[in-house]
Amino acid sequence: MKKRTLALFLALAMMFSLAACGSSGPVGVYSLSSAKVPGMNEMSVADLSALIGTTVSGTLALKADGSFTLEMNAGGLESETVEGTWTAEGSELTLSSDGSDVSATLTGNAVVMEEDGISMTFKR
Repeated sequence: MKKRTLALFLALAMMFSLAACGSSGPVGVYSLSSAKVPGMNEMSVADLSALIGTTVSGTLALKADGSFTLEMNAGGLESETVEGTWTAEGSELTLSSDGSDVSATLTGNAVVMEEDGISMTFKR
């Protein structure tokens, strides 16, 4: 009887540890999927690229150590990489870099960043 109880306990412990490993919270790599600027409707990356005549892309990597890398690219016109740290409180994220903070919201598999009336949605 003791062996059965021990085996059941170990099986439950393994199940819970595997479940905990699978839930990484916001950690992951997200790709820019859409953007919205004042006076315009939200546009997909493909529509935005067509509008400005060059490929637009962006990647947001939230790392388990609390750091992030944001890479934005507009074809050969402009490219920028920002690095910093991130924190999460519920569904609210704060990305900090060079003394500035940007708020973002985590909704399902998406991170939505809003700054100065511009909204960017990144999806995992």
